[in-house]
This record gives sequence, C-alpha cells and structure tokens, in this order.
Amino acid sequence: MKLKFLVASSLIAVSTLGANDSFNSEFSHFAGGAVMAGGITAVVDRFYPEYRSDRGMIGFEVSSIAIVAEQGIEYAMHGNARGQLLDAASHIAGSALGAYVADEFLLTPVIQNSPTEGNYVGVSLQRSF
Repeated sequence: MKLKFLVASSLIAVSTLGANDSFNSEFSHFAGGAVMAGGITAVVDRFYPEYRSDRGMIGFEVSSIAIVAEQGIEYAMHGNARGQLLDAASHIAGSALGAYVADEFLLTPVIQNSPTEGNYVGVSLQRSF
C-alpha cells in the first residue's frame, strides 16, 4: 500500500511541475532516456534472445522513437519547438548512454560467431550483497 501511495504521489507531483529549459529539466530528460533505454535493452535481453546481439541498438532506437513521438505531440498541443527539440535531444543523448552501459556493462556479454569478425566472448562478474 505504501508503494502505491508513493508512486501515485510522485506522479501527481511530477505532473504539476511546469516545463522549462533549465538544467534540471534537461537533466531529467537525460536521466529518463538513460533509464528507459537501459530498461528496454534489459527486456530485449531477457525476453527476446534471438535479438540479443542487437539489444543495445534496439533499446536506443525504441527509446528515441518514443521521445520523438511524445515531443511531436507536445509541440502540436503547446508549440515551443525549441523547448521540444531540446527535450528530445537531451532524452536521446541519455538513451545512447543508457543503452550502451546496459549492453556493455550490466548485462551478460553475448557469445557471437561472426564470419567477418570471428568469435568473441565476454566475462560475467557477479557478487552477492
């Protein structure tokens, strides 16, 4: 129950904030893009193993397409092309970082057999807390 209350109150608080072009606003778009792309990359890794070798690019692309669509809707409703482009650019930069970090460092590396690049294997480290 506490978790539901926390999530609901957080959503209400975020929805009441005014949009602007400050550092905090753009950093939140950057962080949101990183989390979204990293999450999508993890979902692709877990549920779509046939696309595992392209999981980072898929995470980046889906996150970027989603923000471009969302900012297009915002522009149609409220205008302010500069602000919408700045938000989209910040999110896309965060998406690039989030997908790369999730693909290269957080998820188990992919063993790939490529006729042009040869075979390569990564190392997986785990630690229990």
